[in-house]
Amino acid sequence: MEKAREYLFDKTRPVGAYSSVHYDKSTRFDKAKEQANLITCSTQKIIDYTNEFLQLLGMQPVLSPKVERQLFNTDLYTAIKDLNGLKDKRDIVWMKFTTDGFLGAVATSDDINFQMPNDLSDYNKKTAEDKWRYNTSGIIIHHLKKKWDESFALVFPLQNIPTGLKRGDIERGIGNYLIKNKVPILDFFSHRY
Repeated sequence: MEKAREYLFDKTRPVGAYSSVHYDKSTRFDKAKEQANLITCSTQKIIDYTNEFLQLLGMQPVLSPKVERQLFNTDLYTAIKDLNGLKDKRDIVWMKFTTDGFLGAVATSDDINFQMPNDLSDYNKKTAEDKWRYNTSGIIIHHLKKKWDESFALVFPLQNIPTGLKRGDIERGIGNYLIKNKVPILDFFSHRY
């Protein structure tokens, strides 16, 4: 686990309003454009890197993380929890991609989605509960004029999370490990929040 520490605890990210796609800030959009100019990495290579990192933590690799869209339903997370002996159905790291093969975001929890605004005027819309209607990764993908590949997501159940770590630590570690291995992530800071 010692080799994994540098990836787990690097929380480098923009702070305050600069971490947002709102408030007329461009930091995350600029980083997304930079990432979009890099060479994509194959889904299999991303799976391999993710499993390498899990093994650095002493965790089990996930042999078949690709989950097809037709399996996405409200029972998906409970099924993953039960099949993998997870303590919590949110103990997963998931990844979604664009139609041109870019890794769009690295995330955790039970909320796989392909949300995206219809146009620029939607970026700052809020719900009745005063929350942002569209998530950051969807706004970034729309801003880049890309589309989500809604046919699948990669899902990594986090079995036997090492003592002292939380799912968010592992999410951050995976994202940082992918970046270190030159995998572009369009929502570059998605795994660091």
